[in-house]
Amino acid sequence: MIGSDFVTFLQLKYFVEVCNNGSFSLAAKVLFVTQPALSSAISNLEKEFSIKLFERKRYNLVLTKAGEFFYDRAKIVLDGVHIFESELRDISKNQVTIRIGVPPMIGSFLFPKIYNRYLLDHVGAKFEMWEEGSLSIRNKILNKTLDLGFSILNNSENEQYNREVILDTELVYCVSKSNKLADRNSLTIEDIKNEPIVLMREGSFQTRLIKNMFSKIDTEPDIVLVSSQISVLRNFVKMDLGGAFLIKELVDPNDESIVGIPFEDGLSLKIGLLWQKNTELSNAAQEFIKHVKSMRYKFF
Repeated sequence: MIGSDFVTFLQLKYFVEVCNNGSFSLAAKVLFVTQPALSSAISNLEKEFSIKLFERKRYNLVLTKAGEFFYDRAKIVLDGVHIFESELRDISKNQVTIRIGVPPMIGSFLFPKIYNRYLLDHVGAKFEMWEEGSLSIRNKILNKTLDLGFSILNNSENEQYNREVILDTELVYCVSKSNKLADRNSLTIEDIKNEPIVLMREGSFQTRLIKNMFSKIDTEPDIVLVSSQISVLRNFVKMDLGGAFLIKELVDPNDESIVGIPFEDGLSLKIGLLWQKNTELSNAAQEFIKHVKSMRYKFF
C-alpha cells in the first residue's frame, strides 16, 4: 500500500490531472505544483504497484492498459469523495446543489449562456459542474452521480434517459491558417487519413464517432495528443501540430489563426439535456429542466 491515506488521495489526484491534460507540465500548472514533484508522485505510484501507467508518443502521453484501468478507478474514488464533501456542505447550509455534467466543448460556449439566463429568474441557484465527455456523463446520470447532463444526443434513442434537444450543429475539422488544407471548402475522411490529429479524451461522443469513421476506411488515426482541455487543442492547432474536430460554434470567425472545414457528407450533431427516466429529481433540478425546455432554440 502507499504510505498514508493523504498521500494515496494526492497521488490519485495528480494522476487524474495528468490524464485530463495529457501533459505533466500542463497538469503541474493546474495543480500549482512543480513538474518534478508531480513526476516523482506518479513515478512512486508506478513503483509501488509495479506497473507502467503511460507510454510516450510524440507530443502525447498515452495510457497503457494498466493506466486506463487505474484512471477509471481513480476517478470513481475521487468523484465519491467529492460528492460526499459536497453533500455535507449542502446539509450544513440547508440548500440543494444541482450536479450537472457538461462536456468541454459544450461548456465552453453553450452552458454559460443557459446558466446566465437561468440566474436572472433564479437568484441563489447552486450548480456544481462536472466537466466530462458525453459518454461519461451518461454513465454518471445512470449511477446517480449526476442529476442532469448536457450531451451529444446522436444514437441515444434507446437509452434510459429523458432528453430535451437544445441545438442542432455539426462537427468541423480545424487546422491552422498555414496548414495545406486551410483553403479547402470541404473534406472527406480520406483527405485527412495521414494527418496528425488532436482528440478529446476517451468518454466523449465525438472521439468514438471519429474513430469509427477511420475504421470504415481501415485506417488508424494518427493521434498526437489527447486532452480534455479545449484550450490545449486550440493551441496545438494554431501551432500547426495537428488538426482537431470541434463543434462549428467554437470556430471564431474573427480568429484568423484557425480554420474550420466542414465534411462533404456533414457531421451533424444534436446537443441536449439528459436526465434519468423514472427517478425522483429535486425541485431545483426540475425547475432547471423546465427552464431549458422553455428556452429551446432561443440561445442563438
